[in-house]
Amino acid sequence: MTLAKHWNYNKDEDIVVTQLRGLAAANPYVSLIPAEKVVFNPHSDTTSKIAVISGGGAGHEPLHGGFVGENLLDAAVSGAIFASPSTKQIMAAIKTKSDKEKGTIIVVKNYTGDVLHFGLVAERAKSEGYDVELVVVSDDVAVGREQNKMVGRRGLAGTALIHKILGAATAARQKESLKTLSGLGNAVNKNLVTLAASLDRTSVPGNNAEDGDEVEFTGSNEAELGLGIHNEPGVKMNPIPNIDELVKKMFVQLLSKEDKDRHYVDFDVDNDEYVLVINNIGGTSSFELFAITEHVLQNLPLKKKPKRVYVSDFVTSFNAPGFSITLLNLSNLEKEDVPFTSQDVLNFLDTPTNAPGWKPKVYDAKYWDENDTSKREIESPMSHATITHSDLKIDGSQFESRLLNALNVLLKEEPKITHYDTIVGDGDCGTTLANGANSILKALKSNKDFASNLSDPVATLAYVTELVEDSMGGTSGGLYSIFLTALVKQLKDLKEVSTKTVGDALYHALHDGLFKYTRARVGGRTLVDTLQPFVDTLHETQGDLSKAVDAAKKGCEETKNLHASFGRASYVNEDEFKAEGGIPDPGAVGVLALIEGFTKKV
Repeated sequence: MTLAKHWNYNKDEDIVVTQLRGLAAANPYVSLIPAEKVVFNPHSDTTSKIAVISGGGAGHEPLHGGFVGENLLDAAVSGAIFASPSTKQIMAAIKTKSDKEKGTIIVVKNYTGDVLHFGLVAERAKSEGYDVELVVVSDDVAVGREQNKMVGRRGLAGTALIHKILGAATAARQKESLKTLSGLGNAVNKNLVTLAASLDRTSVPGNNAEDGDEVEFTGSNEAELGLGIHNEPGVKMNPIPNIDELVKKMFVQLLSKEDKDRHYVDFDVDNDEYVLVINNIGGTSSFELFAITEHVLQNLPLKKKPKRVYVSDFVTSFNAPGFSITLLNLSNLEKEDVPFTSQDVLNFLDTPTNAPGWKPKVYDAKYWDENDTSKREIESPMSHATITHSDLKIDGSQFESRLLNALNVLLKEEPKITHYDTIVGDGDCGTTLANGANSILKALKSNKDFASNLSDPVATLAYVTELVEDSMGGTSGGLYSIFLTALVKQLKDLKEVSTKTVGDALYHALHDGLFKYTRARVGGRTLVDTLQPFVDTLHETQGDLSKAVDAAKKGCEETKNLHASFGRASYVNEDEFKAEGGIPDPGAVGVLALIEGFTKKV
């Protein structure tokens, strides 16, 4: 079992109140009742509009306090972590923001504690003269009817949509009755489906490893499908599935009519219009979340494109590294007994809000109607760039043999380079070099223009430079690209190709080209510690390749003893370099592999 680490908070600290105070400090639009953990909007006039209040256990932020703001919630009440707030807390929210004549909608997720506490308060509030309606959100399709007859399916990310729709509707339609607007919330809930998947469970702040948290985390090659947001387990998947396979499986559960126990919403896959939500359950990076979104869109079984696509952290479970897919069937809403159209619902979703938890940007509806990403993807102006050619001639087959050998030697060294870089860098040096090598190898096999111009060193190197630019990122990719670009320029001016003339070209490419853009020099513990000795020695000896290679080896070996002055290694404790008998610079090792591989007779 692996338990995530958290910062150590004070033992007597109520961390829920702490984070609510932090929320209020960063949001001058809201006010806070610390004693009751209630966040409310003091600016909303609930004497002229129906109040919308929500709440539940903490740990699902930005739900609920993050959704307090204009055209969203008027108040939110937080319980302890994963625990319903008390009736006293909920009543405080009602008394703070509810008008007895206009009425109040309480939105609550379908969990036993939440429904009991909020339902009890609703009845007590009614006895005191408040007009209150409960909207219970239950959008999870992982829970079958037979599995949980008494409670029903859980409330998940669809809760955020109901918050937004009701928050905007109560502000825009102030003459509508409480029954009508709560009916809209129930109609939306009736047409919501959500399913979650995660690589692991969540861990709770304050419960570090020594605290003996008993949550059973998944194995290193496991994921779960259909988990809840309070560490309720889902179905284990081993090994972790391919993302396309996973998304397809999720859509089967979301839309399939065959599983009668879990089929909650009808979808006409050819004609229905819908809203799509990709929710970050807490620990998924923005990078992966948008990658997942593209895979979701590519595997949509519904023929029409979504009317809206929302991607953010709406309903989370602390740091759970997962995501959920939510679909709201807009076409079905047209059949519900409420005086609202699907376009009305879209308008409510499009209504701007200053609530910090609602992060999707508001776009003009016409851009959504025209939303065809394929039409917004254009061809690069660089796609038809011409490659520079020259009259220089070399033995193309011999050059290809040497190039292949250099690339293969580099790929063989990649695991070692990666290992070194995990100790002294960020671990990506080997992968970056391998990406460049593989792109060149692929081009040699598949690009006829490239393969047929190997006898022209300028054209060949110009094409290699493009491949390196496209495939290699990071600092090393930039250094290689600049050096190769400068070398192409130098080669173009040559009258003949020899070890001496190429040595001179390499020298000027390094000193007049690369060195204009980096301060890295010999002694700085970088790839330059291999490259510069090789280039300088080849130039000084007027083409003695053997001495140049020996100088490169010596320079690379010396990096074991050098202080890092550049790159990420400069931030690493130098004691790390002494591990395993001294760690050479990974970039220097990569350059040496290329030099040795290319200069070796084949």
